[in-house]
Amino acid sequence: MNDIGKTFFLKTLGCPRNEADSEAVINILKASGFDLLNSPEEADFVIVNGCAFIEEAVSESIDTIWALREKNKKATFVLIGCLAQRYGYNLLESMDEVDLLVGTGSIEKIAQIIDKGKSDVDSNLGFLGKNLYKKAQVTPSHYRYIKIQEGCDFKCSFCVIPQLKGVSHSKEFSIIKEEVSNLPENVKEIIIIGQNTTSWGKDLPNKRTLPDAIKEIAGIFPGWIRLMYFHPLFVSEELLKTIWESPNVVNYLDIPLQHVSDSVLSDMNRGYGKNQIEKLLELVDKSGDFTLRSTFIVGFPSETEHDFEELCSFIDDNDIDHIGVFEYSDEEGSTSFSMKPLPQEIIKRRIETISLIIEDKMRDRNEELIGEKREVLIDGIEEGEYYGRTKSSAPDIDPVVWIAPSGEELKAGNIYRVLMTDVIGADMAGEVIL
Repeated sequence: MNDIGKTFFLKTLGCPRNEADSEAVINILKASGFDLLNSPEEADFVIVNGCAFIEEAVSESIDTIWALREKNKKATFVLIGCLAQRYGYNLLESMDEVDLLVGTGSIEKIAQIIDKGKSDVDSNLGFLGKNLYKKAQVTPSHYRYIKIQEGCDFKCSFCVIPQLKGVSHSKEFSIIKEEVSNLPENVKEIIIIGQNTTSWGKDLPNKRTLPDAIKEIAGIFPGWIRLMYFHPLFVSEELLKTIWESPNVVNYLDIPLQHVSDSVLSDMNRGYGKNQIEKLLELVDKSGDFTLRSTFIVGFPSETEHDFEELCSFIDDNDIDHIGVFEYSDEEGSTSFSMKPLPQEIIKRRIETISLIIEDKMRDRNEELIGEKREVLIDGIEEGEYYGRTKSSAPDIDPVVWIAPSGEELKAGNIYRVLMTDVIGADMAGEVIL
């Protein structure tokens, strides 16, 4: 392909790992002479980084492709990432809107794939490659995702991720160090991510561990360092101690537990039971004052009313700061797909019930924060009000602090001392302390 017609528009859907991949795609294509456009209408290539984790995400990705195609019928449409990997070459037959596929293991070759006009979904080993020092971003400029690991060795019965991202594999620390060392000065927070971040290093020749990486990263980057996606079986006393003792690593733990019923956890093939969860929470409690985030699946096929009540009681009785609940999604290709699903009316009722418990719990927790003073990193402004996050909140998934204008212009990426004044649903309201 010659240099004519080398503009592209990129739409990212799904998790932060996809955002990290999209940043790499932008850098790779720019290095190959492509120009990024901010809108799809005039682009020669419209690229969609689609999500395929659950049915709802697949539907959103397909709807997005259709909508973008309506805006630009002449462009070459390139579908990359999980959705391309999951459905493979069949997508080219079932969706006329898609022209090229780039699988999870082929992202690094996207420029050559576009140049040759030949799809590649032959490798599912999720992309890890060096992100050219994060020169491009799809997040606000003051925070960045740093992906250090991909893939998963666990075989959870509800999950198809290992099919899409392959076995667990780690980025060499020398590459991580380069990425972090060369970040622009305006970056105030980095968020370390992976499919199972806690498995980082186990496949590397020198057998380094995540605590080793944390200590070195903390010595390189002076801002907030947040870690996400911890598997419960890999959260060790050493890891917690390292986070707690590293001043610029925020005391934030993201540990998806998925359920607490022994029978449901067994059917999910999670590798642990309720007793291990309780011991883990005890370890977290004695290791420091951490903000704990977790997620749970409601409506797994074998979940009985007793199992659900046990989950509700657990959430009500334990000190978990941020809680996400997800309706079980029956995913073709997963082990649990062969199980008889629960009726939708039962799942919907359970979601409504547990959501009310969580809302009450979060409201009580937020009311206890009124009168406290916290550092808040400003993320932006919406409808005349600034919004930002404390160290206890990750972007896009956790509650924010809303700050009404008070004469002083607040700048995104700056950290301010804020007095918490009120509760707004799951969020807080606050005033900057001058």
